[in-house]
Amino acid sequence: MPNTSFHRKNLFRPRPHTVSPFMRPTLFLLTALIAASQTPIFIPPVTYTTNGTSVTGPSTYFNVAADFNGDGRPDLVAPDNRVFNNSNGFTIAFSTPTGYSAPTFFGTGAYTANVATADFNNDGRPDIVASGTATTVLLSNGNGTFSALAPVAMPFNFAYTAGANVTAADVNKDGFQDILVPGITGLAVALGNGNGTFRQATLYPTSLQSAWVTTGDVNNDGNLDALVTISSTSSANVFLGNGDGTFQPYLLTTPLAFGAQLADFNNDGKLDVIHQTAQPRQDGTNFGISIALGLGDGNFQGYSNYVFSAPFRDIVIADFNQDGKLDVASFLSTTGNATVFAGNGTGSLGAVIFAAPVANGPFALISADLDANGSKDLIVSSYSEFTVFRNPRGNPPLLAQLTLNPPSIIGGAAATTATISLGNPATAPVIVSLNSSDPVAFFPGGNTVTIPAGVATMSFNIATSAVAAPTSANITATAAGVTQMARFDVVPGFVLNGLTATPGSQYGIFNAIGTVTLNSPAASATVVTLNSGNPAIAAVPAFVNVPAGATSANFQITLAPVAVNTAVNLSASMDGITQVATITVLRPADAVTVTKAVYTAKVFQIKIEATGTNPAATVTAYNANTGALLGTLSGNNGKYTGTFTANMGAAPRVTLKSSLGGTTTAAAEVK
Repeated sequence: MPNTSFHRKNLFRPRPHTVSPFMRPTLFLLTALIAASQTPIFIPPVTYTTNGTSVTGPSTYFNVAADFNGDGRPDLVAPDNRVFNNSNGFTIAFSTPTGYSAPTFFGTGAYTANVATADFNNDGRPDIVASGTATTVLLSNGNGTFSALAPVAMPFNFAYTAGANVTAADVNKDGFQDILVPGITGLAVALGNGNGTFRQATLYPTSLQSAWVTTGDVNNDGNLDALVTISSTSSANVFLGNGDGTFQPYLLTTPLAFGAQLADFNNDGKLDVIHQTAQPRQDGTNFGISIALGLGDGNFQGYSNYVFSAPFRDIVIADFNQDGKLDVASFLSTTGNATVFAGNGTGSLGAVIFAAPVANGPFALISADLDANGSKDLIVSSYSEFTVFRNPRGNPPLLAQLTLNPPSIIGGAAATTATISLGNPATAPVIVSLNSSDPVAFFPGGNTVTIPAGVATMSFNIATSAVAAPTSANITATAAGVTQMARFDVVPGFVLNGLTATPGSQYGIFNAIGTVTLNSPAASATVVTLNSGNPAIAAVPAFVNVPAGATSANFQITLAPVAVNTAVNLSASMDGITQVATITVLRPADAVTVTKAVYTAKVFQIKIEATGTNPAATVTAYNANTGALLGTLSGNNGKYTGTFTANMGAAPRVTLKSSLGGTTTAAAEVK
């Protein structure tokens, strides 16, 4: 398998862009709406813990991925600038068949701000150039080790910029990789000899201290140019290449933020520019991403600024969903999520198509094809661990999803349907192994299912045995080292086994609560039919729903006043089983009378006086026109009084209800 290298800030080195001095910003506030997608953007992630702590290190903020040990899988590199506690060098987490090894440290003899990778000696293996307070090349031996350090001679008046990057590109078209380093006094360009050595770098002065460089043909003349970010002003210098390794004096462009990247976001064959930005807003949110579309002549349209309400970390560009449009990944501090925004192919960003929480920030993001199947994966690294999100698309595609319909079933009943999905249609038959963590759920068609070539999804059945208590089984599907899992709940057969009315006897001026119960949790939402033997006195709804997983549900019993105590039979029915309960509607045990009711409309106040035949009763007052509760009257020896604030309307009326069933309604005098 050929070795392929990746660099976070230069994923699109062959095609960069400059920025026109005629750009006008346009603001867009991004919303976190997740776009619908048939296939997940990434399969469930795997997190690896490094050997780093705040004391011993190293930590791992990766910025390069390439295969340095010849196993066909990219390894991950973190330099001093992204490690903090290494001593003048970088660390590599080597890929293994089951994940990644603990990071290995490599010294460079100087503080290392950034690394880039390219084949500097044309042996088919990616090498490393490290830059910080010196620029050094390490040639790969292809087995995870490197040759002796080879310093790159800088111009005599060159001074390094803290934290600046380093990049590699063939700027003189001789087939050999060259090195570009931004510095305080300008851009240093060292031409490669093709054997891992370099000529002394040439200095191209910049307008001010330079901090970042990326390369590409910005004026479409077939020669690579250099876009250099100026750190102190956030502007940029464009050096047009002559095609022989030399550059013309810089052109000053509209300001750019640190770390600009170049790519074609609107698929017109012309490079666009994207970078981190700060656009002040009235609400204080000033962190975002800016995109300017290229015109193909070195000029650009106005920026589209995507603003977030808090800082974010890194910009990663890739076509994650393989729709032919570039997407953008970043980490948003507001949500704590690694987030992917869909590119819409017109040069702007669309909906969020992926968002996942990642712990232990701050973070660094890079993108690389970790499984060499042609689809870009995402690596999110934090201080002492890193999380790998693998993209199921590609060739061969990965197992992307396992779904169950329904996810809960009565044991021994009809089988449930499970569906497995690949990221893309299979290019060759894919054998998927099935497993259940509990024998109560099993596969009548066998423990494997084959997805034929040209097919992306297949379904299979899961059968169950009867259970006495609810049982959960983890169903797993595994193919090509990827396992998807779904929880499957098997429940006992449930029947209606109870109906109660609370209280069992009640005065007709009040209501009661009915409850239906099942012998075990409902496997799905279940309808229980209700009936009353005398709905004029005790009315019930036509049915009540018992939610999935519940064993009971309540409903209201609406009562009416009666002259004599009356027993009413209630019934509940489900699947041929009927349960019965009786509620007794009581006649009043006392009587209440309104002796005075005066409503003062100006202050919305009503004063009530009443008498009752049983001094032990509690009397409550209601607005007879609306049914709204006014409050409870104070009682003493059968006499009751109360003053309440309420809007009683133009024709005020009050209703009194006694706790012993007595009730009366009377008009109030208006003052």
